Amino acid sequence: MDAKTQQQYAETFHGLHKKGDPLVLFNAWDVATAKAIAKTSPAVATSSGAVAAALGYADGEDVPFDMVTGLVSRISTAVPVPVSIDLEAGYGDTPDAAANSAIKILKAGAIGINIEDGLSGGKRQLVSPEQHAAKIKAVRDAAQKVGIHLFINARTDPFLLKFGSPDECLNEAARRAEAYADAGADGIFVPGLTDLALIEKFVQLTPLPVNIMVTQGVPEIPDLARVGVRRVSLGPWPMMAAMRVIGQAAAAVAASKQYGTFLQPNA
Repeated sequence: MDAKTQQQYAETFHGLHKKGDPLVLFNAWDVATAKAIAKTSPAVATSSGAVAAALGYADGEDVPFDMVTGLVSRISTAVPVPVSIDLEAGYGDTPDAAANSAIKILKAGAIGINIEDGLSGGKRQLVSPEQHAAKIKAVRDAAQKVGIHLFINARTDPFLLKFGSPDECLNEAARRAEAYADAGADGIFVPGLTDLALIEKFVQLTPLPVNIMVTQGVPEIPDLARVGVRRVSLGPWPMMAAMRVIGQAAAAVAASKQYGTFLQPNA
C-alpha cells in the first residue's frame, strides 16, 4: 500500500466515528474473516483475543509480534477498507517499545490501533495513567513522523479489572480519558461498561469518541447511538459464535453420517 492511500484510509476511518451513527466493528481474526466482513463493512478491526485463539495462543501479547505484523500485512493487502489492529498494551512496557510496535504496524498497512492500560509485564493490572499517556504520546509522535494520521483508540480497564464501585470505575475511566486525550488519543475504549446511564454520563465526561465493546448486558446499538457512543466493537464474540456453529455442524455430520449442506455451497 502506498503512503497516499494509507493516509486516505486513515482519514476515512477517523470520519466513521459519527455522533448518532456509530461505527460498528464486527471483529476479524484472519484474512478470510476480514475479507468476508469487508464486503459490507466500511472498516475491518481485529480482536486480539480472537486472533490469539485462532493461532493457538493465550490473549495478552502471547502471540509473537512478527506473527501479528504478518497478519496485519496480509489483511491490509486483502481488503479495500481501512484496517485497525488490537495492539494490546503496545507489545512493550515502555513508550519507546510501544512506538516501535506502532511503526511496524503502520508499515504493515494498518491505520488504527487499540492500546490498553490494563496489561503490564504480562499481568492484568492497571498501570498509572501517566505511564499509559506517555505510551500514547510516543505512538502519536512516531506516527506523525511517518505522515499517517493513526487512529489511537486508548483502552482503559477500570471496569474490566474492577477498580471499585461502578461510580468509582466511571470516575477513574474519565480521569484517564482526559489524560489520554491530552497525550494524543483519538478515541476511548471502555470494556466492561454496560449500564446505559453510566455510558451516557461517560460520553458527557470525555471529549473523545467513546467505544463500547459488546458483552452480556450491553444496550442495543440504537440506544448506544442515542446517548452519543461513536463506536461499537463486537470483540471476540463473532469468533466464538463461528466456533460454536462449526462444532455443532461437525457433531451433526459425525452423528448422521450425512454431508448435509456442505455439498450445497449456496444453501
